[in-house]
Amino acid sequence: MKKVTLQMIAEQVGVSKALVSKALSNDPAVNNGTREEIWRMAQDMGYRFDKLRKSSQFTKTGNIAVLMPEAYLDDIEYWGKIIRGIDKELSAYDFSMILSGINISLEPEEGLPSSISEAKADGALLLGHIPESYMKALEVIELPFVLVDSNVPSAEHDHILANNYIGAYNATKKLIECGHRRLAFVGDIETAWSFKERDRGFEEAVNDHNAAGGDQASITWVRGVGVSGRGNYTNSEFMDKLRLSITEQQVTGFFCANDMLAIELLRYLMEWGYRCPEDFSVIGFDDLSLSEFMIPKLTTIQVPKEQMGSRAVKTIFERIKHPETVAEQILLATKLIERSTVKILDRAELA
Repeated sequence: MKKVTLQMIAEQVGVSKALVSKALSNDPAVNNGTREEIWRMAQDMGYRFDKLRKSSQFTKTGNIAVLMPEAYLDDIEYWGKIIRGIDKELSAYDFSMILSGINISLEPEEGLPSSISEAKADGALLLGHIPESYMKALEVIELPFVLVDSNVPSAEHDHILANNYIGAYNATKKLIECGHRRLAFVGDIETAWSFKERDRGFEEAVNDHNAAGGDQASITWVRGVGVSGRGNYTNSEFMDKLRLSITEQQVTGFFCANDMLAIELLRYLMEWGYRCPEDFSVIGFDDLSLSEFMIPKLTTIQVPKEQMGSRAVKTIFERIKHPETVAEQILLATKLIERSTVKILDRAELA
């Protein structure tokens, strides 16, 4: 019986011999559909190879650890979608995810899960606000890792983020284009690095508008808002500053650091007898499912959450295979989703 070669398989599938070689060694750079087709053809032709799909050149366990603060496990809306993207991408390459909630109040020696301490994973994805001490602990054991929407603006590690700055800039620009000249940013920048970037985009959009001449826009900030250990919260300071922004600063356009803050702001406005968008325009950030089903439907900035998870997997594979390459800061594009909470002001309202 004639020996089956890589070249023969390549000719049958219509790809290069090099691609066949990569597919049969389970290289994650090969598209999942193409790899499956090559595996099936190789099997049908009687090619002899190791059928253990996790025997690729760069992996020992076939597992990737996903570490996140325990509080995030309840946030199906945001982090759940990122995890879904991670899981889908790992499954495409027949890798497994070991998900662990971390008690970030503990030192790494106590807080790191067995997937790390017992070397059960080839690499790790660190989601959200994982302390730097945990990163240093992973560096000590030389375990490759990638940050996903982290609160640490580190240039030393691969980091996957939404483009918070541009998203905020576009949201604020939208309010300005609709005639709003008294604007407010709602959120505490100490909460997260992403909030700082959104605040920066907000301010820059107003500054650019003012520098171009024409009707000058004024800005204010509504603080007393942040993120607690288990989600969003507001306090009395927020309510007082929101009321002052309306009565003294005469704000008509609000850009909120995330959708939950926008929803909370709308709740206060409606309790006080105001309407949206008739009296005020509001834009959120994140595009949570709730924003589409509330009344009025919330205009917001869409974050590519599943794509962030998928890109994180591809990045950790590259980091494992090429540990000496320069770290990347990868910003995925956001998108303005226009719904019902922004109104174009008429001439009388602009006067």
